[in-house]
Amino acid sequence: MNTVKSEKIYSEGVITRLSQYLKYIVQLKELGKRTVTSKDISKNTSINSAEVRRDLIYFGIRGKRGVGFNIDQLINEFNRILGYGKQVRLALIGAGNLGKAIINYKMLDRFGFKVENVFDNDVRIIGRTIAGHRVLNIYEMGKVVAKKGLEIAILAVPPHSAQKVTDMLVKSGIKVIINYTSVPVKAPSHVNVQTTDPIEKLLHTLYYLSHTGFTK
Repeated sequence: MNTVKSEKIYSEGVITRLSQYLKYIVQLKELGKRTVTSKDISKNTSINSAEVRRDLIYFGIRGKRGVGFNIDQLINEFNRILGYGKQVRLALIGAGNLGKAIINYKMLDRFGFKVENVFDNDVRIIGRTIAGHRVLNIYEMGKVVAKKGLEIAILAVPPHSAQKVTDMLVKSGIKVIINYTSVPVKAPSHVNVQTTDPIEKLLHTLYYLSHTGFTK
């Protein structure tokens, strides 16, 4: 496979598609598959097959006629392009039903995303352990985030609390917020707010964390 300069910044459309490709082929690897065709990728990501082929050709990724593409090689190449090569630690805000579902979402671990700390403001929940995570008081968040250097947070709080908690996250130094609430939230331009499927957007925003100076 050919290499691509890591300094190049690709469009959001390209990175979104690569994130979708990566998500699908990692799932195939989990099923024990070793190869995949561009037609399979197109069918399972709902991205036009011609677009898939153009992307693969653009990045110098070649398959074998009649066989397809080696999944391990695809994963390595997409990881390299996205700047994804280490475990990414997350702060989860909200330990209610939605928060619990996120903690137990196994695909996070499979993609290398680790929920580092969980925060809530409910005294009935604070101090409890959920899926191996002790729930901390939300008012400890700023100190913990700064001490551990966390940069990404998942927002899973009730809608009426979303903006207030977002303001707290901004003040704590969080640089990317995955908004899992049902309401839009506002943040300064230096904070990236995303609202959609967590894996796709974590992969997507990780690329920009790695290439645009958001990280140290």
